[in-house]
Amino acid sequence: MTLEKNFFRLTSDPDPAKVRPLSVLRQTLKLLMKKWKAESNYTYICDQFKSLRQDLTVQHIANEFTVEVYEQHARIALETKDLGEYNQCQTQLKQLYGQGQPGKTLEFLAYRILYYVYTRNRSELNEALATMTETERFAPAVDHALRVRAAWASGNYHRFFELYRIAPNMGAFLMDHFADRERCAALRTMCKAYRPTIKISFIAHELAFGSTKKCLKFLADHSIPIIDTSDGGMAVDGKAAYPSAMAAMQKFEKVDIKGQIY
Repeated sequence: MTLEKNFFRLTSDPDPAKVRPLSVLRQTLKLLMKKWKAESNYTYICDQFKSLRQDLTVQHIANEFTVEVYEQHARIALETKDLGEYNQCQTQLKQLYGQGQPGKTLEFLAYRILYYVYTRNRSELNEALATMTETERFAPAVDHALRVRAAWASGNYHRFFELYRIAPNMGAFLMDHFADRERCAALRTMCKAYRPTIKISFIAHELAFGSTKKCLKFLADHSIPIIDTSDGGMAVDGKAAYPSAMAAMQKFEKVDIKGQIY
């Protein structure tokens, strides 16, 4: 009957006396959501959610409440940039939705599409597109994710970052994981297209940095040379910066994360 219980990986059959029934687990979820809003202690919350999920699993409970548990944990994981834990939740949600369990299916379909863009998994993207219904395709969140995919696939960085700014639900948290990769790709293109110089203020706006300071830090982190302009501003010399922009892209050749969606 205890609401809070630490997570321990099972190495044998669970002790029935230590497994919380569904009625208690419902109270646990309410408590965890209340504590997350009040304290935002992710280490504690993640541990408690994993314990909650374990108690559902050992009892073979797969219903609307189970879906809610995984959805809430997935959102919190996105908010805290824990992509590995998010992917574990998304994997289970895909199975639960496939069993016909109700939930926020369109919201999480949109996240899955964005995740496939992050991992550059074109085969899974194509499969998702092929099996998608018209209702799913035109749902606002899914439509946004599909437009992100189209902008990414065509190299339209201007459109990509417009969509980044208006991502619905928690899509922006997921896009954060590959925004810098797309910024490097965009900068490489800009260095070829804009000569002789590109103003920092223009780059900051075009690539959705939010401020010139953040843009300058990004450029410095990727060894992009910056010059002073005659009007007292700052700019990037397209020709001189192109090799650095090319080198920056090599940092994103591999995606190293845990909890893949299958």
